Amino acid sequence: MRKLLFVSLYLFFVIIFSCTGSLEEIDYDKNTNPLTQDSWTQATASANWTARLGHSSIVFDNKIWVIGGVGSGDTCNNEVWYSGDGITWTQATSNAEWTIRCWHSSVVFDNKIWVIGGSQCGSPYKNDVWYSKDGITWTQATASANWTARDNHSSVVFNSKMWVIGGYSGGSKNDVWYSENGITWTQATSNAAWSIRNKHSSVVFDNKIWVIGGMATGAYICTNDVWYSENGITWTQATSNAAWSTRQCFPSVVFDNKIWIFGGGVSTGSNDVWYSSDGINWLTSRNGDWSTRSNHRSVIFDNRMWVIGGGDTAAIEYRNDVWYIY
Repeated sequence: MRKLLFVSLYLFFVIIFSCTGSLEEIDYDKNTNPLTQDSWTQATASANWTARLGHSSIVFDNKIWVIGGVGSGDTCNNEVWYSGDGITWTQATSNAEWTIRCWHSSVVFDNKIWVIGGSQCGSPYKNDVWYSKDGITWTQATASANWTARDNHSSVVFNSKMWVIGGYSGGSKNDVWYSENGITWTQATSNAAWSIRNKHSSVVFDNKIWVIGGMATGAYICTNDVWYSENGITWTQATSNAAWSTRQCFPSVVFDNKIWIFGGGVSTGSNDVWYSSDGINWLTSRNGDWSTRSNHRSVIFDNRMWVIGGGDTAAIEYRNDVWYIY
């Protein structure tokens, strides 16, 4: 009997120890709340390209690209830069065929980089569309797309089409357009279910287009609602009040089967990080190690999330640092 009791106690403590050790190895907090213990790594504090915000960034030909933007003195540019590691940057062109601009959008479609709309720091607004196979030589798909000239819209590639969503040209918009070739554009809806807005962000996730936050009407009247659509026509509200504060000028990406948003704000930037597996329920991660900012860009490259440039228009600050995590 004593022997049996001893064996039972021994097995009990072995099981407890094994379970405890297993939990420590799994690190429950880290797995349920990603990035709580991981820190961001600065690839460079000062990239070769001048500090800027309102640029666009994409991944193409296994490189990160930085396209256009606005820097000190509200000076826009039409430069194009690329990097294979986020550290060393090479200028593809200092003077692309498209005119200087910021707050445009870019996507990768049909094995080309596309530059869509934008403005010259607010005026004039643009509705031209350009593409390049190498980032050096650019071809104009159209000088005047069917949608009205605008900036601060969002663009995604979905269902083998390029999409232009919302934006601003003297007033915010909630129209949605798509194209299969960048030349001919079709209006999916002139009045989406979500309110007029600009400086929002969009991703493709769970085979849907998502519209996230942004500036609705007036100065610094921002939202924190989240919407999705399976066709660009009919939109469903995932949440009217996400856990993160109302904001504009922030990027979003899809990584690890989650939607992520980084920074942004209302009148000034932030460096908070949020994620969601369904667009409804949002959890916060540890703040980024990068300084507070808005009008920055993010991409997924080399199985990492990146934060690129940006600044703070209220404080008139511009940045050319580059950060990554994972």
